[in-house]
Amino acid sequence: MRRILFLPRQVLACLLLMLMACDSEEQPPKDIIAEDKMAAILADIHLAESRVSRLQLQSLDSSAMVFNQLQKQIWKKHKVDTLRYKESYAFYTTHPQYMTRIYEKVVKNIEAREKKNNIKL
Repeated sequence: MRRILFLPRQVLACLLLMLMACDSEEQPPKDIIAEDKMAAILADIHLAESRVSRLQLQSLDSSAMVFNQLQKQIWKKHKVDTLRYKESYAFYTTHPQYMTRIYEKVVKNIEAREKKNNIKL
């Protein structure tokens, strides 16, 4: 004998709401850096890393010192402090849908700079 399972309307509504909630994106907290700005910061960071690696400094300490100076310039340029950047980065890395969009913008940003300056990184 087959049994047919009937769910009360309230249970069905709760299940439907839970399924819809799984599909929606979690909104970033208000103090998180916006996606476009985060993409610009990350592009600058990657370019700074590239500059440091091209210097071919003998010691890792020297490379770290140069990179730290470049990073301070990046924070100043974008008017961001280290803590806000780290909190934003932590949020975005735990939400791949955001990070994917951000890195698409990072790639476009770097490609545009390459074309503008006629360089290959």
